[in-house]
Amino acid sequence: MSQTAFLTFQPATLLRCAVAIGMALAGSLGHAAAAAPAAAPQIPSCTLIDTDFDLDDLMAIPLVIGERHVAAIVVTEGVVKADIGAAALARLIAEPQQRQLPVLIGAATQVPDAVIDRQWGYFLPDSRRMMHRGLGLGLPELPPQLQPQMPAGAFNGQQVQDALASCQQVDVLLLGPYSSFVGYSPLIRQKIGQVVIMGKRYPGDGAGAGVGTPSKLPFNCSYDLAACRQAAAEQLPELRHAFVDVPRTPFDGAAGSPRGHEQQVYGPTLAMVQGLAPVGLPNTLRQALLGKVPTGSLGTAVPGADYWAIDCCLRRSGKSLMWDQMAALYLVHPELFSSVGGPEGHFETHLSPQAIRQVWTDATNRAVVFHP
Repeated sequence: MSQTAFLTFQPATLLRCAVAIGMALAGSLGHAAAAAPAAAPQIPSCTLIDTDFDLDDLMAIPLVIGERHVAAIVVTEGVVKADIGAAALARLIAEPQQRQLPVLIGAATQVPDAVIDRQWGYFLPDSRRMMHRGLGLGLPELPPQLQPQMPAGAFNGQQVQDALASCQQVDVLLLGPYSSFVGYSPLIRQKIGQVVIMGKRYPGDGAGAGVGTPSKLPFNCSYDLAACRQAAAEQLPELRHAFVDVPRTPFDGAAGSPRGHEQQVYGPTLAMVQGLAPVGLPNTLRQALLGKVPTGSLGTAVPGADYWAIDCCLRRSGKSLMWDQMAALYLVHPELFSSVGGPEGHFETHLSPQAIRQVWTDATNRAVVFHP
């Protein structure tokens, strides 16, 4: 669907988004419950996506929508604010004539600005600004009357439990901080088939074990260290779970450059995005990744001919690899991955960068029709 067509549907999408967010907040705000609908048919296998809606999350979510029955998406505070990020994601994935996917406002830890400045500097505020606007789509800010408000501590795991009521089994794709997961996972424990987590197993991870210091941890753990520790010690040991990481190469480091090394670097490229279908959600994603992104302190917008064109947001702070995309691909195509490091290790793809990027493009194109 073209950008013009997408924006044509925006008012209706905003309304659906406002209704969905209102429903998500209803329990915590004390609204009266509506009459219970008739029991829905049971769905044998569902997927719950938990995201903080960064650039790589954006590239991971559509392929799961096309391959799996996504019962709900939880947006947890991290790279985005939980409420505004949920609104942006809800508008981005709303496609006419496709089933509507519940987007729930997850936990809002409300990390103070002073902490953000000290630990992540300019990167996090600028990334939030761009993701809140749908990256290259340049979505306008929500009107004040439709802006959701997320009071501190308002997240209620019961919202997730309700969204999964018709699911017999649920796989959880965890792409963001653990803040929401520790709230809802005990409520759906009996339904969880597996938890797929982006990244390597963290130092000290395990039953009863601690977790490393914040300075040595990935963003998803360090942003809410207490929740990360709780999940590692109390919840993940009792659940089937897998950590999925990106194979690393000499060109991934700060001193390296991906330019000219497409065959070695497991990162996103212009070609894989240009292969997306020109209709539906794949086309909306294509425009978000290749559209003009406002220039900010992260660096000027990258010219369209640049091999690393969709990495406009990380030019000063590093290079984007296929982090969340790998976790999503493991969920739908585990046969393309191998165990690394034994029982306490993680999974990496055994395909070449070029091959796994083609798998991403093909899988994402199936999101032209949402999985029923």
